[in-house]
Amino acid sequence: MTNSEPTGGGDRPGLNPDLKRSVDSGYSEQMHGSDPLARVSVKEGAPAVWPVLWAVVVLGLVLFTAWLVFG
Repeated sequence: MTNSEPTGGGDRPGLNPDLKRSVDSGYSEQMHGSDPLARVSVKEGAPAVWPVLWAVVVLGLVLFTAWLVFG
């Protein structure tokens, strides 16, 4: 169900006057999906591996850059 009538903007033609503006009038609030955060699960007491891995990678890159600059 699309409505090809313009919903505002006056009588100004756009860049291409052959194109018609369409609005999906069949959309409703029942068409929403589920909340993504409702399905997130976090394991309690799991070790935080990613922050340590990122710290090691950043430290390695900083040392490598210092070696290239000062070496």
